[in-house]
Amino acid sequence: MLIDLFKQLVLIQGTSLKEHKVAAVIREQFTGLPFDVIEDHAGEKLGGTTGNLIVVPHHVDKSVPVDVFMAHMDTVRDTSVIKVVETDGRLQSDGTSQLGADNRAGVALVMDLLSEWERWKAESRNYIAVFSVAEEIGLKGAAVLDLSGFNVRAVWVFDSARRPGAYIKECVGNYGFTASFKGKAAHAAVNPEAGISAIKVAADAIYRYQIGRLADMTTINIGSIHGGMATNVVAPECVVVGEIRAVDDTEIRRLLAETRELFESVAASYGAGVEFNSVREFGPYSHSDGSTMVQRIEMALSDAGLQVNPLRYTGGSDANVLNSRGFPAINIGIGAQNPHADDEFILIEDLHASSRVIRNLIQQQ
Repeated sequence: MLIDLFKQLVLIQGTSLKEHKVAAVIREQFTGLPFDVIEDHAGEKLGGTTGNLIVVPHHVDKSVPVDVFMAHMDTVRDTSVIKVVETDGRLQSDGTSQLGADNRAGVALVMDLLSEWERWKAESRNYIAVFSVAEEIGLKGAAVLDLSGFNVRAVWVFDSARRPGAYIKECVGNYGFTASFKGKAAHAAVNPEAGISAIKVAADAIYRYQIGRLADMTTINIGSIHGGMATNVVAPECVVVGEIRAVDDTEIRRLLAETRELFESVAASYGAGVEFNSVREFGPYSHSDGSTMVQRIEMALSDAGLQVNPLRYTGGSDANVLNSRGFPAINIGIGAQNPHADDEFILIEDLHASSRVIRNLIQQQ
């Protein structure tokens, strides 16, 4: 069932904020079964076509701690037009787009777990499932996920591109920043001396700015630059957009302050100005060796016959947002390799391995 379910899910259009067709399939799967499928208000808040789905078995006792099994419904690109090719135990697209294993593999794993609801009811497992929206555009669905009314003990996010056995023990946070350099417009041919080129100011500031990997888990990137009006106008504005990632919020804020100071200093040297703004995209998280979360995931991986591989990681997931909101969460490797690319693939053996892991976690209760 798992492999067929995955093949079905990847062929559904469900890019970020347009996940309603995926949500419809999930709803249909549990129609007539002892589940409540709750849609929160994320769709309304984010301007999407559906909210996050929370699937609650009827036997769940909300007064005691519950485990949450989670995956996101959206893909970066439309995968509905691809063909799934199976070769030598590998599932991949026909090369026309991404496969969509990120994160339809996670969705399939969680849905497959729920299909054994009679077993989990008989064993009195207390759990819910969450299928989030808008993960690929900044973890936005998880940021507004409504888990009020549930005593959440642990959230297991099945979304990491690393192969089964890996889990993200420590992950960076990410702050985005926008610097709008303000110059002065003038005719570029008739009177260029009267102008101040915001593009030149921004270029000089970026030249003096260190980007790339500053340390093992600290990176800075300039992602886009845009500005100017026409070739015969000295550019009055240039906007620079970037991000800073590190494992500690204090370190990120320090680097943001240094960035702002440098940009303001360079702008002032030209007689220009700069407006600098930053926003916390998602926070970092770290689980200690002796924590219950680490003990549980490592036991689940080991019992699945996998080599346990705790990672320090620079890519965010819904787990980052949920940890920041006070819900203990870990992102778990499922092997959706080369995510977002036309050569994205997943090994059938990795899907089966992840299936063992998710069942080990629910049986630990």
